[in-house]
Amino acid sequence: MRRMVLAQTVLLAFLLWGIRPDTAGAQQSIHGRYTTTADVSLRSGPGMNYSVITTLPKGIAVNVVGREGYWLKVESKHGDKPGYIDEQFAQPEQAAQTTPSTPAGASVAGAYRTMRDVDLREGPGSKYPVVAKLPSGIRVNVVRAEGDWLRVVSKSGAKPGYVEKRAVEPWNDHY
Repeated sequence: MRRMVLAQTVLLAFLLWGIRPDTAGAQQSIHGRYTTTADVSLRSGPGMNYSVITTLPKGIAVNVVGREGYWLKVESKHGDKPGYIDEQFAQPEQAAQTTPSTPAGASVAGAYRTMRDVDLREGPGSKYPVVAKLPSGIRVNVVRAEGDWLRVVSKSGAKPGYVEKRAVEPWNDHY
């Protein structure tokens, strides 16, 4: 009985975090040309805890040779060591040519709720310093979007900053 409850708990955790149990931690074989959708850190391994090799600018083509979780393994055109980028900052070239990007300042203004603890950053990207740590479940005031980042301002006069779109959801008065 304990094993069944544990297995159900692990499966629920995977589903809540958007991880498929059959691919969690495993490298998937995907290949192809992708285009970066924002400035993105190229890291030495598949995770935020790995060192940054360089920053790849928005709009460049990269050659993806694999995937580990949410990280794409990118091969260098110049024979350098491969690195990893967060998949949210890249899309297959075919999609990049047909999908219009969200313009900076698109109409997303309004109240949002943090879905998890999130870093409030000085600028729209993970390369910017952290201004504050925002706890899960709080209401934030978004004034505009910049790529995959939302500009957040404080009604109490605290320093404004940016949060990732994927870390928040529109505020619902039922919270």
